[in-house]
Amino acid sequence: MAAPRSGIKKIVVGVDGSEHSEAAIDWAARMAKSMGSEVIAVFAISPPVYFDVGSMASVPPPQFDPEWRAEMKKEFERDWCKSLRTAGVKYRTVFEDGHPSSVITQVADRVNADLIVVGRRGRGGVAELVLGSVSHQLVLHSKRPVLVIEAAPTKASRRVAATTRKRQPVNSRGLVKGTKHSAAARRLF
Repeated sequence: MAAPRSGIKKIVVGVDGSEHSEAAIDWAARMAKSMGSEVIAVFAISPPVYFDVGSMASVPPPQFDPEWRAEMKKEFERDWCKSLRTAGVKYRTVFEDGHPSSVITQVADRVNADLIVVGRRGRGGVAELVLGSVSHQLVLHSKRPVLVIEAAPTKASRRVAATTRKRQPVNSRGLVKGTKHSAAARRLF
């Protein structure tokens, strides 16, 4: 009788089409390929925000438009999950309504995920306090391990980072360069 496989069997990854979620889905694809894991890619449609526009006629938010939803789902499955297909890993997609951190947590619980992977926008400070952060909410409230991946910096983001704060260099695997954990983690992948 074969011994049961140990390790990470199911990885839930939050996807929203940004460069940060692309880094997260690429990481999840590499991890899944090396460990024989299944990836569950999750896209959450945030609830609409309503503003009082006075006497102007209100326009329904795009979240309620069936054509918009169909196009978003198609883009999510075709474009945003392309690296999963390319890697040849087993995956499925989940497209649900709700706040992204809540939806990702609920899906992870429902499928009994071993790991949640999300990208990090890196707002920090007041912007994160006002706008919120999916990765921050997941790290604080999820019962499951959460891996937060920072996208490799682009030229534009490097200029902004250089003018706003001193940052530690991060490699494409989401590890801070020069830490004692970098070499050990690289050997896993």
